[in-house]
Amino acid sequence: MTIIRIDDEIELRIVQMEERFKLFETVDKNRAHLKKWLPWVDYSTSPDSYVTVIQAWQENIDRGTGLEVAIFYKGELSGMTGFNMIAPGQGRAQIGYWISKEAEGKGVVKRSVKGLIDYGFDNLELNRIEIICGDKNYKSRAIPESFGFVHESTMAEYEFLYDHYHDCIMYRMLKKDWVTQPK
Repeated sequence: MTIIRIDDEIELRIVQMEERFKLFETVDKNRAHLKKWLPWVDYSTSPDSYVTVIQAWQENIDRGTGLEVAIFYKGELSGMTGFNMIAPGQGRAQIGYWISKEAEGKGVVKRSVKGLIDYGFDNLELNRIEIICGDKNYKSRAIPESFGFVHESTMAEYEFLYDHYHDCIMYRMLKKDWVTQPK
């Protein structure tokens, strides 16, 4: 099982089927918080709704097309991050993330994403990492901006959120630029 130890408080690891109950509970407690920016929240209706999702995540890992991992903060499943898309043979991947309201504001996402970027460049031999954020989701945008990601494009009406389309920003970091970042 893939485990990425970030520090003494944070560990990233693949979600096991029996953890679907905790994953559902975390999402369920944070529905209003998450729904503002995530289009899938309404589809999370029970722990069993994660059976096919966890299976799909595992299939993506097996094919090398994704690496979705849970964020465990102080031993509690507090969110998710990972490479929600890896383009095999292209050296390119996209990172996504969300965090519970309780763990927000503690640097959990920032530390997790930094560890994931290092893992992607060092272990997966990626050349390019992208992060896509809602253009008005300033907390999410702060993550790539804090690491010096380049604002590559604004994509008009890129994603549908329940009752409206919203614009998204694509950020990118190239491996050659990351190695010059202060660690």
